Amino acid sequence: MALGRRITRLMKAHWNELLERVDAIIREEEAESAARGAAHQELEDALQPPRLETPHTAPTQSAPSPSASETEQERALRVLGLPPDADLAAVRRAYRELMARSDPTRFPENTPERAKAEQIRQRIEQAYQTLLLHLDHSAQRFRNLSVD
Repeated sequence: MALGRRITRLMKAHWNELLERVDAIIREEEAESAARGAAHQELEDALQPPRLETPHTAPTQSAPSPSASETEQERALRVLGLPPDADLAAVRRAYRELMARSDPTRFPENTPERAKAEQIRQRIEQAYQTLLLHLDHSAQRFRNLSVD
């Protein structure tokens, strides 16, 4: 009788261990699915251009026409989600944050999500380089140096 109880206890322990493993696998799959869904939603939100509310000017007022560099700078600020009066530190902070959020390695190879993430990353990089040209004057001096 003691052997029968011992075998029963071993079987119950083994059974409980298997149930715990299955539960852990299910929890991992659910967490991975939720993370994948959140990343997909984040990419969709990032592809939508942010809506900027601009005050309407009266038709009698004539606003000065912005030069090409101003519109380019405004566009880059909009891509990074920054206000027009953002400084270099805010630009760098936003750049690092967006580059981390749009990391294409979070998605499987050859998927549309990964392609979108790569497109977003290119737009962020281009906007950052544009703002660096306008805000970081010391970097511009080093770019203009030529070593002969």
